Amino acid sequence: MEFSKPGPNKRVCAFFIDSVIGEVSGGIISLILAVDLSWMIWAIYILFKDCLNGQSAGKYLVGTQVIDENNLPAQPLKTVIRNIFMIIPFFPLVEYVIMLRDKEEGKRIGDKATKTKVNDLKPHIKDNVFLLISVLLVIVLVVVQIGIVVLLMAMHPELIKR
Repeated sequence: MEFSKPGPNKRVCAFFIDSVIGEVSGGIISLILAVDLSWMIWAIYILFKDCLNGQSAGKYLVGTQVIDENNLPAQPLKTVIRNIFMIIPFFPLVEYVIMLRDKEEGKRIGDKATKTKVNDLKPHIKDNVFLLISVLLVIVLVVVQIGIVVLLMAMHPELIKR
């Protein structure tokens, strides 16, 4: 497999898709258990998201994959280690800037630490297509987070008294 560096909008879009999946999963579990576990569920999902063939749901949908230095799908342990940086509050922004500065391979700190990189499996799909999708996903994330809080408060008013 030959390496093709994906554009930043593709990578951000994949992350936002995964964030929506993690948030919605966390919201559903939080509503069922009447405890706000949304951040914890999101973090667990983000940590383990790329373990299957170097792809998460977001990476699969946009056509990217985490690969190792031999251009093979990254091993699950490497993907978990590279994603630790993404669950630290505000650190994804730092990772984004670092990724943009690496003109050759677009590596972020997690990639440099694990000797991985993200490969574009569908280079024929232009990067700018994913900018609008990313903006819409940010809006969805905000609505989902607000919805989780509102539903938790409505379904479990005892949580407010704590």
